[in-house]
Amino acid sequence: MTITDITRRAMTLGVAAAVGLAAYGVAGSAQAQSAAKGKTVEYIAFGLQFEYQVALVNGIKKRAADAGVVLHVIDGKGDPNLQVTQVLDAVTKKPDALLINPVDAKLLVAGVKRANEAKIPVFIMENPPPEGDYLSIVDFDNVAGGTMGADELARAIGGKGVVLETRGSTGSAQAEARHKGFTEEMKAKHPDIEVKSLNTEWVADNAYKMVLDALTQSPNVKGVFSHNDEMIRGVVSALRQTNKLLPASDPNHITVVGLDGTPLALQRIREGTQDASVEQSPIAMGSFIFDQILAYFDGKAIEKTGQTKPILITKANADGADHWGNFKK
Repeated sequence: MTITDITRRAMTLGVAAAVGLAAYGVAGSAQAQSAAKGKTVEYIAFGLQFEYQVALVNGIKKRAADAGVVLHVIDGKGDPNLQVTQVLDAVTKKPDALLINPVDAKLLVAGVKRANEAKIPVFIMENPPPEGDYLSIVDFDNVAGGTMGADELARAIGGKGVVLETRGSTGSAQAEARHKGFTEEMKAKHPDIEVKSLNTEWVADNAYKMVLDALTQSPNVKGVFSHNDEMIRGVVSALRQTNKLLPASDPNHITVVGLDGTPLALQRIREGTQDASVEQSPIAMGSFIFDQILAYFDGKAIEKTGQTKPILITKANADGADHWGNFKK
């Protein structure tokens, strides 16, 4: 089985472990004869303040090193305006390929079009620009992730009550899709649950302040769904400050469900300060898009789209070796 076959199988099943092998060792021998050796790739990352993004970047770095690709990682810092400048600067360096994980893809159209004019192939992760050409994109089924979060939260609180939703950036396609999946599932299948959405912009400090305020205004909150696991740091701090950080066995326990499946999230699930996480695998995502970059360099067929699928992590399966948050570095 080739590395691409392994990746495709992991994409289909939503399993991180098989692709983890590709990202952390198997890939090297398969790439030894690749024409990619010596090629340059400018990679504008979403932001290295997020655990998920660090894992994504590190996986791609390993793949690049194994293939002999010169990879330049530029930290987008979660700032859409900074990324505008970074993409335009990257094009002036005339790399052999451009890899972008946009914060707000609408703002990067000019940069993508500039790359098109310069005949630099563009590869996208997670958030496609509405204009401009790219050869391949990989994303996560964000709607399904939001839906899974809604169903787990509803199950845990008994199908009724008030819940909070801590959201990602309003300009982010990922955040909008997670919001859509979460709120539409609640409306369709759990009508006795009231959702109060908070525009926390992916940031833990924002989540802390806004959840703290929400808990003060609505003392009957039964649960929280966070668009990423990073913001749950702030959620937990707000619960602790209001004396609402109670064990799952307590009838007043507030259920907390996140998204990403980060190492810290898995630790919190084991400890009982987080109840669940909807996993998305950075290893599967990074491996798919890097396979397409290698295929381009080798003159092989490129898959236009790839998508990873959500997996629910709870205390019952948090120690699973197939979760990327448990992979040894």
